[in-house]
Amino acid sequence: MKNLILVFSFIVLGSHLSAQGLFNNMSYDEVLKTAKAEKKPYYVDITATWCLPCKMMDETVFQDKLVQQYTAENYLAVQLDVEDFNALILKSEYQVKSLPTILFFNYKGNLVGRSEGLQTGTNFLKILKQYI
Repeated sequence: MKNLILVFSFIVLGSHLSAQGLFNNMSYDEVLKTAKAEKKPYYVDITATWCLPCKMMDETVFQDKLVQQYTAENYLAVQLDVEDFNALILKSEYQVKSLPTILFFNYKGNLVGRSEGLQTGTNFLKILKQYI
């Protein structure tokens, strides 16, 4: 049982770290400022360490080269843990009820769309193109 827990922990930690390449190393506040300055839309992935569908997105969708390329060219992206202060505000303001939820904003900070639940890379790419 200890070995199973250890293996699962490495999988969860590994997927979280590997998905970070897609997301900016900026804070949420820095993403907001940069979006306005560059007139670039952004999205916020609200996730949790205990959320298995979120981890699946980290391991599959956010590793998809087309998703990574399209995001890099067209969006700023940030990933927030559901218990992060900014995530709590977004969760309340935009009535986030399930995870993963991805909120899409224009550069002015207006919500333009959302994605809820587990997605495939192909479907998420269509969603990304929809909110540009």
